[in-house]
Amino acid sequence: MTQSTATPPSTRNAARVLWSLLMLALMAVLLAATACGDGGDEQGTTVTSPSGVATAPSEFPTVSPATPMPGAQEPVASDIEIIARLLLADLEAAEPEAFTLISSESVQWLDASLGCPQEGFAYAQVITPGHKLVFALGDTTYAVHTNADGSNLVPCNDGE
Repeated sequence: MTQSTATPPSTRNAARVLWSLLMLALMAVLLAATACGDGGDEQGTTVTSPSGVATAPSEFPTVSPATPMPGAQEPVASDIEIIARLLLADLEAAEPEAFTLISSESVQWLDASLGCPQEGFAYAQVITPGHKLVFALGDTTYAVHTNADGSNLVPCNDGE
């Protein structure tokens, strides 16, 4: 007598159901990912400064609004400023000391993107306390957005 190696119908059905569930989950993830984009092409455009001078496009995302917190002009902790300087120095291949802090303020970002959402990413829609630091290097200004403790820093294209 030969032993049958055929898969029982119940196992085949279970495999089909599992496969269908995996496909549905994949489609849900893809749908959610495409819905998160705003459809706009904010990068690669010319930026005009308040003085009316057109500047080259930046690799940094553009800014979304933030609400200044009471006492907004209070200086941020020195360790947050140091980390922001190191981030900019790495991005611009400059010495951290070459950046001059122009302003710092405490803000409440409208979501976890810290005011600089990047296309293709989803962010928690919660008010996120943090800081906005603006530095200068020569004639160029740079903004760095952080969360409250400085553990998350984002260079942002709102330094003008």
